[in-house]
This record gives sequence, C-alpha cells and structure tokens, in this order.
Amino acid sequence: MTFTIQAAPLEALARDIFAAAGAPDDIAAAVAQSLVMTNLLGHDSHGVLRVTQYISMIRRGMIQPAERPRIRKRFGATAMVTLGYGFGQIGARFAAELAIEMAREHGIAAVSLGQATHVGRLGEWTGMIAAQGLIGIGFAGGGFSQGFVAPYGGRERLFSTNPMSFAVPCGDEGTLLLDFATSGVAHGKVMLAQSKSAPVPQGMMLDKAGRPTTAAADLDAGGVLLPMGLHKGSGLSMMMEIIPNLLAGDRPMSSPEFHFGNPALFMALLPEAFDEATDFAIQVEALKARVKAVKPAAGFEEVLVPGEPEARSYEERVNEGIALPDRVWADLCGVAGELGVCVPPLEA
Repeated sequence: MTFTIQAAPLEALARDIFAAAGAPDDIAAAVAQSLVMTNLLGHDSHGVLRVTQYISMIRRGMIQPAERPRIRKRFGATAMVTLGYGFGQIGARFAAELAIEMAREHGIAAVSLGQATHVGRLGEWTGMIAAQGLIGIGFAGGGFSQGFVAPYGGRERLFSTNPMSFAVPCGDEGTLLLDFATSGVAHGKVMLAQSKSAPVPQGMMLDKAGRPTTAAADLDAGGVLLPMGLHKGSGLSMMMEIIPNLLAGDRPMSSPEFHFGNPALFMALLPEAFDEATDFAIQVEALKARVKAVKPAAGFEEVLVPGEPEARSYEERVNEGIALPDRVWADLCGVAGELGVCVPPLEA
C-alpha cells in the first residue's frame, strides 16, 4: 500500500525533523529539499526513505548535523574539502560549486570531499555542474568500510555500492546525465523493495549461504549484493573504493584513523578550454536526437536516453504527488512524534 503526498508538505516535514535533531535551519532545509527532489525524479531509494536513517545516524554520532564544509587544501586546479561528518548533501554542494569556480579559472578542476556522510543522489551534484555549462563527473566510495557488495566470484561483503555519475550540457538549457551504482542494484533500491514487501530483480543478490535470492530481507540477514556487469562492475567498484577515498584523505578500516564515511570526488571540465568553437552542447543535443531516432527493438516502445525517466517522473509527481510506501510514511510520522515535530496538515 502507498500513501500519496504533495512535495511541499513532505519537504516541510523532513526539514522540521532535521531541525529538531540539531541541524541549523538552512542545513535542514537544504537536505530536505534534496531528498524530496530525488523523490520527484523517481529515485525513491535516495529520497525521504533516508530521513529515519539519517536520524538514526545522528543519534549514534555518525552524522554531526551542524557541521559545515571547509577547504582543507588547494593546489592548482585541485582542492580537498573536509566536512567533519556533517550531512553529505551540504558537503557535496559545496565541493561541486568549488569545482565549477576552479574549472572556470583553470579549464579543469578536481575537488575531493572527505569526512562525508551519505551524499544523496550523486547525479544531483554532477547535474549542477552541467547546468552551468561544464562537464561534471562524480565518484563516491564507501569510506573503506565493509559494504554490502561482494567482489566478482565471491560471497562475502567487501565493497560499498560505489556510484559514479557523468553529466554534460545538452542543447540551450538542458543536460544529459548518467548516474548509477557499480552494484547490480543500489542498496537503497533494496531498502525500498523491503518497505514495499517486493522482490529484488533476479541476479542481483545472494543470501547468506551464497545462493541466488530475490528476497530483499535476505540482505539484512547476511546476504550480499552482486556487482553489475560481472567482473567489469567489480573492477569499477574497486576503483571507486580507491580513488575518492584516498584522494579525500580518508583511511581504511585497518587504520586507527578510520571513520565510516561516503567520500566523493567531483571533477568539472570547461568545454571551451578545449575547443573555442563552444558548440559542445549543440553536438550533444544532435547525438541525443540520433539516439532517439533509432527504431526500438522487439519489446520496447522507444529508445530512452539518460534523464528521460526522471523528467517524466518529475512531471507526473509534481502534479499528482509522491507515492510513499505506507511503512515509509509511518516511519516518518514516528520519528516526527519522537522529536516533537507536528506532521503538516494534508489536503484531502
């Protein structure tokens, strides 16, 4: 069963919950806005489903809700940003904005984000870079903490879901954005399936005995996620574990300096620094049109390009509301009650 709610009262509820948990008003509002926008775009696994998870992390000291990012080091076209384990969305926005600024100066920039918690939907930040006319690239790792993903051929947890994202300007005002976990299915998708009592697609998980399973609850019972694309996804996941973690200054579990985190690396490239013709976005739009013109294969109605499902979800949900599993809505109301937050009045 699902419960449908409009974006505005949902965002207000999430904002008030974070504020009651110790976040300054601007931070609470920014994190809530990020989560609800993710719901509007159809990625419910990274939306308000995460509110109760974040509150649990605050209570355990894993998120410091009032912390703000700062620049730890700058060198040429690179920078290190440290967050102090504040909300990951706040650090990711700061790092992406810094990458934009530096790329306008140098033509290219790379900004690492350390001491970060969950950064939310990685594509939000690469998309922000692309919206400013630059190429945005983002990698996120699991902070060398034991995640949910087994390496190819294994049955034990080792990697996190370690997403990567690419975004480019497309046409006069649009962007073309790709964002995916290096596991076959993101952990949040499994959380969402469990909240709906729905199965996970075949080929994505093993249970604790190493047998294929589609039962979402098997992950919490000691199961593992599998990498996408067999050995290729496993290799990508390993690189995502290495590059953002070490460039952010985070340390592995064997180090006394280890702390759970979600370090990231954001890169921005200025197209006109490479080609002064500055028709990059026009050429991307032309390629997109060619892809859309390809005849669909049997079983498909059309060929989709990255970002189209999200755009359609946004158009539908901004008008009709966001459908949340009953369990997610009950959890939100429950944590609101614990923190003395009033649930906003809802339209009938």
